[in-house]
Amino acid sequence: MSMINSTSPVVVTPNLLASTLDNGLLTDQSNLATLEQQISTGNAINSPSDNPAGAATMLQLQSSLTRANQYASNAQDGTGRLTLANSTVGSVLSNLQQVLSIVQGASGSSLTGQSTTRQATADQVAAALTNITNLANTTYNGNQLLFGGTGATTQAYDTNGNYLGAGSAPTRTVAPGTQVPVSLTGPQVFGSGTSGVLGNGAGGAPTGVLQQIVNDLQSNNMQAVEGTDLTNLQSAISNVESAAGTLGAYQQQMQGFSTQAQNSVTALTQQLGNVQSTNVAQAITSLQLQQTAYQEALYATSQLSTDSLAKYL
Repeated sequence: MSMINSTSPVVVTPNLLASTLDNGLLTDQSNLATLEQQISTGNAINSPSDNPAGAATMLQLQSSLTRANQYASNAQDGTGRLTLANSTVGSVLSNLQQVLSIVQGASGSSLTGQSTTRQATADQVAAALTNITNLANTTYNGNQLLFGGTGATTQAYDTNGNYLGAGSAPTRTVAPGTQVPVSLTGPQVFGSGTSGVLGNGAGGAPTGVLQQIVNDLQSNNMQAVEGTDLTNLQSAISNVESAAGTLGAYQQQMQGFSTQAQNSVTALTQQLGNVQSTNVAQAITSLQLQQTAYQEALYATSQLSTDSLAKYL
């Protein structure tokens, strides 16, 4: 059996040469189109086929960026809610301090038998109670109750001090597996029962310390005002102060996570840009070189003819 000598010349037929040149032109055209698209869009990767590995990296970065943006948005929302909650609790404390001043200034000798004076004092305390009830129903963005928990609808408290909320304090997810409360429930701030700022007893009757002070002033029970009522009021104030401290700590946490999330967004955006963005100057240079090569290949192809091919062969 005869063997073909490995050194035998390869015969290039006209069809093979034409096919090779055509394929080269198609490749050049594709490269030109890719470069033109990169320059016009500013994106180095416009389809996965442009750079499969780069496209996969882009998808990962885009997914991470989406999560980081959500964490940043959650932290921003949480910071807003906590800022308002802290401000609201500060106003509650201001009202309570005024009531404390009123109660401490009241004495049996000065108010006993002075129904008009006692009623005026009771009216002051009642006004503070109304203010605090309104503050307890503060909403964020017009429709989200600050102190109604996760189950409240339109009110956290009614006018009798009944807590209408439900569930726990709402939270926001600000990092993988990390949630920070964005408020406290009403009872955590305002207490409950006779020692609470707001509270109710059997049948829904108001029993909070402020309402009790009003009742005792109107009934001339100055011993209760100066004794039990004052003690309960001081306890209620301590509870609100503790709640204010807790909210302040939550706000600091939230601000820290907000900064962390924003830094992540910035870093991921930069990384994505490095992968996705076109180096325009480099792309223009490559396009010019590619255009020159294409024109040369196009000219060479046009010069082919049957005679030249026959001579070549």
